[in-house]
Amino acid sequence: MPALDTRSQQPYRQMELNPHAADGEMHSPERVREQVEKLRMQAELYEQQRLQSESQSRVLEQSTMRKAHFNADLNELGQKIHNSVRRIERELESMSNEQQELEHVCECFKSHLKVLSALQPQMWPPEGVSERLRDAVPKLDRAENDFEEAYAMGKKYRHTDVMLTKPGEVREDKLTWRKLKEEMAKGLAFHLPLFLLILISWAAYILITN
Repeated sequence: MPALDTRSQQPYRQMELNPHAADGEMHSPERVREQVEKLRMQAELYEQQRLQSESQSRVLEQSTMRKAHFNADLNELGQKIHNSVRRIERELESMSNEQQELEHVCECFKSHLKVLSALQPQMWPPEGVSERLRDAVPKLDRAENDFEEAYAMGKKYRHTDVMLTKPGEVREDKLTWRKLKEEMAKGLAFHLPLFLLILISWAAYILITN
């Protein structure tokens, strides 16, 4: 006997009419909501990361700019202080040089003062005046020359005016009552003719208009 076709005897598989049941409920409303929520949370996480990255970038940029500004201010102030130090050092050196020169002048004057004080011409006997003068006049001349030379050189000093005028002299730029009266007299002599001319012109105008 021929073999029976067992396949014809098996019932046909009924196709699943429920698509949600067919794919394991992958597309159920609950599953969709879960996926949407997950995507939303991922998007929020990415947005937070982006904002945090931008914030960090701004902070880094601001820090870089602040550091650059601080470095510029530091260099500018440092250069100013450096230049001030150099100027002060030069000024101190100039003052030191003038001080040394003044100390030398002072010692020179003291030496001359000892020599001149020792001469004492009032004590010379009449019979020895000529010999004493031959010895004393060169000393007096040297002292006078050094004195004049010191005050001539002292006008170049920048840090002191002690050598601008000799003892007993009045500085030319010092305003005195006598000098003030002289200046006022010069001004009056210069402006008086002009004042008289204006006065005469005004009087003539009054006479003509009346």
